[in-house]
Amino acid sequence: WNTWISCEEYKNGQCWQVEPNPDSPNHNSPKATLLGGLSGGEYETVAVDNTNKNKPVFFTTEDQSNGELRRFEADGYGWDALHVGG
Repeated sequence: WNTWISCEEYKNGQCWQVEPNPDSPNHNSPKATLLGGLSGGEYETVAVDNTNKNKPVFFTTEDQSNGELRRFEADGYGWDALHVGG
Protein backbone atom coordinates (compact mmCIF):
# COMPACT_ATOMS: atom_id res chain seq x y z
CA TRP A 1 0.00 0.00 0.00
CA ASN A 2 3.01 2.28 0.59
CA THR A 3 1.55 4.55 3.29
CA TRP A 4 0.95 4.16 7.01
CA ILE A 5 -2.46 4.18 8.68
CA SER A 6 -2.45 5.39 12.28
CA CYS A 7 -5.48 4.64 14.46
CA GLU A 8 -6.88 6.79 17.27
CA GLU A 9 -7.96 4.75 20.29
CA TYR A 10 -10.57 7.06 21.79
CA LYS A 11 -14.27 7.81 21.30
CA ASN A 12 -14.96 9.21 17.82
CA GLY A 13 -11.35 8.51 16.81
CA GLN A 14 -10.34 8.22 13.18
CA CYS A 15 -7.81 6.38 11.04
CA TRP A 16 -5.20 8.74 9.62
CA GLN A 17 -3.14 8.14 6.50
CA VAL A 18 0.51 9.14 6.82
CA GLU A 19 2.96 9.33 3.92
CA PRO A 20 6.38 8.02 5.08
CA ASN A 21 8.27 9.19 1.97
CA PRO A 22 9.82 12.62 2.72
CA ASP A 23 9.91 13.38 -1.02
CA SER A 24 6.14 13.02 -1.39
CA PRO A 25 3.91 16.13 -1.44
CA ASN A 26 1.71 14.46 1.24
CA HIS A 27 4.57 13.75 3.66
CA ASN A 28 3.79 16.62 6.06
CA SER A 29 0.01 16.41 5.68
CA PRO A 30 -1.53 13.42 7.50
CA LYS A 31 -5.19 13.13 6.56
CA ALA A 32 -8.21 11.46 8.15
CA THR A 33 -9.48 8.62 5.97
CA LEU A 34 -12.96 7.30 5.27
CA LEU A 35 -12.13 4.13 7.22
CA GLY A 36 -13.57 5.55 10.44
CA GLY A 37 -16.89 6.57 8.95
CA LEU A 38 -18.73 9.69 10.04
CA SER A 39 -19.02 8.70 13.70
CA GLY A 40 -15.52 7.36 14.20
CA GLY A 41 -14.62 4.78 16.82
CA GLU A 42 -11.91 3.49 19.14
CA TYR A 43 -9.66 1.89 16.52
CA GLU A 44 -6.89 -0.59 17.18
CA THR A 45 -5.69 -1.92 13.84
CA VAL A 46 -5.97 -1.66 10.07
CA ALA A 47 -5.17 -4.38 7.55
CA VAL A 48 -5.27 -4.14 3.76
CA ASP A 49 -5.76 -6.75 1.08
CA ASN A 50 -4.43 -5.09 -2.06
CA THR A 51 -4.42 -8.21 -4.21
CA ASN A 52 -6.66 -6.29 -6.63
CA LYS A 53 -4.88 -2.94 -6.99
CA ASN A 54 -8.02 -1.34 -8.47
CA LYS A 55 -10.18 -2.26 -5.44
CA PRO A 56 -8.06 -2.69 -2.29
CA VAL A 57 -10.04 -3.84 0.74
CA PHE A 58 -9.32 -2.43 4.21
CA PHE A 59 -10.35 -3.91 7.55
CA THR A 60 -10.37 -2.03 10.85
CA THR A 61 -10.87 -3.33 14.38
CA GLU A 62 -12.02 -1.42 17.44
CA ASP A 63 -10.15 -1.47 20.74
CA GLN A 64 -12.94 -3.11 22.74
CA SER A 65 -13.69 -6.73 23.63
CA ASN A 66 -16.95 -6.50 21.66
CA GLY A 67 -15.66 -3.94 19.13
CA GLU A 68 -16.64 -3.94 15.49
CA LEU A 69 -14.74 -5.28 12.52
CA ARG A 70 -15.30 -2.90 9.61
CA ARG A 71 -14.66 -3.48 5.92
CA PHE A 72 -13.98 -0.71 3.39
CA GLU A 73 -13.46 -1.27 -0.34
CA ALA A 74 -11.58 1.64 -1.90
CA ASP A 75 -12.28 2.94 -5.39
CA GLY A 76 -8.77 2.85 -6.79
CA TYR A 77 -5.23 2.85 -5.48
CA GLY A 78 -2.95 5.47 -3.95
CA TRP A 79 -3.23 8.37 -1.52
CA ASP A 80 -6.65 9.64 -2.64
CA ALA A 81 -8.33 6.21 -2.55
CA LEU A 82 -8.91 6.48 1.21
CA HIS A 83 -10.36 9.98 1.06
CA VAL A 84 -13.01 9.76 -1.68
CA GLY A 85 -15.49 7.12 -2.79
CA GLY A 86 -15.46 3.61 -1.49
